[in-house]
Amino acid sequence: MASHLPRFFVPGPLPGMNEIIAACKGAGGRGSAYARIKKQWTENVCWLARSAVLPKMATYRLDLVWVEPVHANGAERDRDNIEAAVKFVNDGLKLAKIIPDDKPANYLGSTHHHERGEKPGVWVALVAP
Repeated sequence: MASHLPRFFVPGPLPGMNEIIAACKGAGGRGSAYARIKKQWTENVCWLARSAVLPKMATYRLDLVWVEPVHANGAERDRDNIEAAVKFVNDGLKLAKIIPDDKPANYLGSTHHHERGEKPGVWVALVAP
């Protein structure tokens, strides 16, 4: 049976696929805006994961709860747009040296849950296989 380890919260909202694509297309299509976004969010996740004092794991799954802001007009982002930010979560965990990498042999996938709330971001829990 899988066991949950401590979880941590990454305040957001994190960039979605639409923002990632726009950043890649910007500045003449050279991706410098994407590089800044990726660095910022990867480092944010790294420091928050280190603060959570998570054990190192060779293989893992992620259980993610994406909390999106409540908008008065009822607008909300598509779930697949939101979930693109899992890349920053995995890379931040790698930078924090909690995981060796996110290759298929190590990263066994993720479960995504979605909520609406006043404090947007993502709850990240590593799950041991």
